[in-house]
Amino acid sequence: MSLQCATCKNVKPDDWVICTNCQRKTVEVLRKIPSLHRMLSDSATLKLPEQSQQDRRSNKTSYGAPANLHAIMLVDKRTDVRATLTPWLEEIYEVMGLDTPFPHSVDAMCARMVELAPWWAANLQACPDMIQELRHQHGLLDRVVNGGRRPPSPVPCPVILPTTGQCLGSLHLHPDGSVTCPACRSEWAYENWRRLGALLAP
Repeated sequence: MSLQCATCKNVKPDDWVICTNCQRKTVEVLRKIPSLHRMLSDSATLKLPEQSQQDRRSNKTSYGAPANLHAIMLVDKRTDVRATLTPWLEEIYEVMGLDTPFPHSVDAMCARMVELAPWWAANLQACPDMIQELRHQHGLLDRVVNGGRRPPSPVPCPVILPTTGQCLGSLHLHPDGSVTCPACRSEWAYENWRRLGALLAP
């Protein structure tokens, strides 16, 4: 096995897949992800403004900004860090022959990955790919929670079509607060944001 770190390419004194510095940085990312995920889940960016009694009587639409679809995507179990960690944990469990219960929450999954760090740092040949995916998820969470200028990724449509199954389109937010999917032509008016949020969030 090469004495060069598979991630940073620096020379290391052992035959582990990655160096101790890359392992330490990845463990730090795994420890930061749960708190960012919780902050986002509790954030006002996922909450919809309530319509006042006066607005209901006058049928006004002078509400606050609609919920952040890209924030919802980062707490949706189909697209958040759980979707990244699940296949890696499954592979590690299978190779190690572990029969212990598989964790499913963000906190438990990240904690388990930290516990298994010495094993995957030494033995997982695809470790650089896993690290890149974890850094990507951490970067997305950090930009939404703490701010950033990078354009957000598309949000997948949650609609299940009767003939072809899961719609492969992406959601588009319009100035009037409505959301549409050009692929299946589904549309959610501003008043239906809670229904859409229920479809996207776990």
